[in-house]
Amino acid sequence: MVVLVLVALVTAGVVIGAGAAPNARVKSAATLIVSGIRVAYVRSSATSKPMRLVFDIDHSTLMLEEADKPMLVRRDDETPAAGAQAATPQEQEALAQAEKIVKGPRPARPVFKGVKALGFESDDPAKGRELGSGVRIRRFDVAHSKEPQYEGRGYLYFWSGGMTERAAIQIARSGSDETQLTVVVSPLMGKATIVGGAKTIDAEREDKGEREDRGF
Repeated sequence: MVVLVLVALVTAGVVIGAGAAPNARVKSAATLIVSGIRVAYVRSSATSKPMRLVFDIDHSTLMLEEADKPMLVRRDDETPAAGAQAATPQEQEALAQAEKIVKGPRPARPVFKGVKALGFESDDPAKGRELGSGVRIRRFDVAHSKEPQYEGRGYLYFWSGGMTERAAIQIARSGSDETQLTVVVSPLMGKATIVGGAKTIDAEREDKGEREDRGF
């Protein structure tokens, strides 16, 4: 009986330990995203330049980029960049198709380039920061996009006036379809909060009267 109890305790410890490591990595990834949001928000205000966080969903990385000119995010722009220059072949193709449809003069699109900042000091900023082994972005919601993203690149923009977009970034373990944590972004103060489970911004999209959604 004593032996059986000891075996049960050891087995339970192994199971709990095996689950604790992935959960810790998910929490660490959420913390990295929150830190990146704060860095982008503060840097945009300090430099008076638009910034954006690039969420590479396919490769589970996070990048910080800075624009070469002012910009406004456009909701009528069907490309993921929402008014900025295309950064990937898929975005370039989408932009080419969109410009065939839209007639008349079009303003020049700002170009975003990777920058080195707190937490993003790698020699090649374009590679960004990995969220961590065994962690992935399950769903990316942002105010300027009509639909959530499950692949490709998602963009969260920041402006020098101290403003960002409403967003929800769901994080899950690799190989799992269940969201463990969601980073929810408040537009006016740039505050990012980590909450348990899957959260979206679908309800907020329907509210057209809120101040933080104006100008898109």
